[in-house]
Amino acid sequence: MTTSHIARSISVVSHPFILSAIATLLSASNHHASVALTHELILIIAVLGFIAISFSAWHVRTGRWQHVDAVKPHERKVLNGFLAVLMLLSSLLAWRYFPEPELAYGLLIAGTAIVIALLLSRWLKLSLHSCFAAIAAGILWPSLIALGIGIIITAAVYWSRLILQRHTLAELIAGSASGCVCALVYQVLSAAHYARV
Repeated sequence: MTTSHIARSISVVSHPFILSAIATLLSASNHHASVALTHELILIIAVLGFIAISFSAWHVRTGRWQHVDAVKPHERKVLNGFLAVLMLLSSLLAWRYFPEPELAYGLLIAGTAIVIALLLSRWLKLSLHSCFAAIAAGILWPSLIALGIGIIITAAVYWSRLILQRHTLAELIAGSASGCVCALVYQVLSAAHYARV
């Protein structure tokens, strides 16, 4: 297996959707969500993942994109716009219909992170991989284990994205910084919710 194959595998495993989904599930578990609610969470996240993957696959099948990873700038803009709308609308639905707040908050900050990337795209190709690695670790704060795993994942993401030449170091650092801000917002919202109940 070549270095680029390893880098691509890390990039796939550390996909923003996968990291945020795992972190949201673990956060709900930390707040003692019931088994039934956890199963509902898994189902909802799986459906959202299926919608996102289907959107990308449809663009490849119709010849609009070269790859499901949306490598070209115009492809990435379309994908990020779709994902931002999907996450933010899903956040509103989760807030209305899902009894635990982690799903709504997780979708809200995921959508916000993507909007930030879109707003900065004219000047900077912000790394959503490094952004969501920071979000995942921040959602699970103050767990030192989560922080340690987050640092390891972030280092792997930096290495893989640099090897694949998808981002510069500045773009990766900017992604991590925006992810830390989004994770802080998640923690503030979550703390405010659990202080009321």
